[in-house]
Amino acid sequence: MSTDSTTVVIIIGGGLGGLALAQLLLQNSSSIKVLVFERDEDKNSREQGYCIGLDSMGLDVLTQIRVLDNLLRDESDAVYTLSFFRLVNKYLQKLIDFNAKNNKLIYREDLRQALLTNIDVQWNKRFISYKIDDDGVEAYFEDGTSVRGTILIGCDGTKSIVRTQLIPEFQRNDLRIINIGGTVEQNASLKKIQELTKQSLVRVFGKQGHTLLILPFRQSWIWALSWPEKETHEETNITSLKVIEKAHEYFNNDEIIRLIESSSPSTCIGPYRLYSAACLKHNPFPNNSRVTLLGDAAHPMTTHAGKGANTAFADAFDLANLILNPSSSTLSGYEQKMFKRGFTAVQMSLSSTNMIHSIGWRASFRNSIFFIMRYTFVLINLISIPFRFYKKKTD
Repeated sequence: MSTDSTTVVIIIGGGLGGLALAQLLLQNSSSIKVLVFERDEDKNSREQGYCIGLDSMGLDVLTQIRVLDNLLRDESDAVYTLSFFRLVNKYLQKLIDFNAKNNKLIYREDLRQALLTNIDVQWNKRFISYKIDDDGVEAYFEDGTSVRGTILIGCDGTKSIVRTQLIPEFQRNDLRIINIGGTVEQNASLKKIQELTKQSLVRVFGKQGHTLLILPFRQSWIWALSWPEKETHEETNITSLKVIEKAHEYFNNDEIIRLIESSSPSTCIGPYRLYSAACLKHNPFPNNSRVTLLGDAAHPMTTHAGKGANTAFADAFDLANLILNPSSSTLSGYEQKMFKRGFTAVQMSLSSTNMIHSIGWRASFRNSIFFIMRYTFVLINLISIPFRFYKKKTD
């Protein structure tokens, strides 16, 4: 990688990971030129989704991006602090709580708008291929234009065109899971849901692998319903009436039915199919000094472990450090670290997806295990009370 003052970084894809990389580079060097190309016609041409979860890994990176200082402050309404990840059955009876300390929700569009600050994104630029030579890399676009740079980063998501050329054998697997989401204004009449979602992200286990995620944000509830398809290529053009029918059939809970019935179709995202990389054991990235990948382009995963965006931010941080300090490491060194972290997250996400969509005896066994864990934790806490009391007195 060049160490002179003419380093040009081409970023293909203006999503969260690519923008985070651009910000980290620009705020730390005036000698690096960053070019961001995005296929969308403009910044408002596509629905960006609702919220993303941030864990300590993702937050550690975002807090180092100066344009996010105001957005991430505690009083910002773009950020919501969680206390628990809560699992419940179809009757909305709690199975178990997991501590969500240091985890936050952030409104995706607010984060994206902040990351766009001072970034001159070139919109409506559909990347088609690249060509490497001794002096750099050339990126080619559908409109017939091209641009030359020192290094090219594929940040173009799960359907990455950069990845297709860089690693032709890489496979993205259809998991045969259908997902649809929506929002609804919080309603005091849904008392159980209101109680369960207080500072908590709630996962509801329904029948036959159907599962519903509910989380509070601002004055709304965000929900996401997913299920394993019964037949290959089940129709994904599902009407709101069909979603309500699923709520009746697979949850049979009045509050869940009313939650989904109250949602405006205009707020819905999907339905769409879930895809994931296979759980690779060996690093597939070639020893290439000019082109690499970041985020979902490198390790596409499901959303069910909350790792996708956080892993992309960690990739962006490591790659920015390499570009800013080229003598400290090599691109293959970044890729090895990114591969290990990314495909660990792929495995975690797949395991979570399989667990929450379990059917038959596996679903019953899962619920029983969580129920036993819950009361084991309660018993341990009760037993420890005298010891904590004694320790407090002796202190």
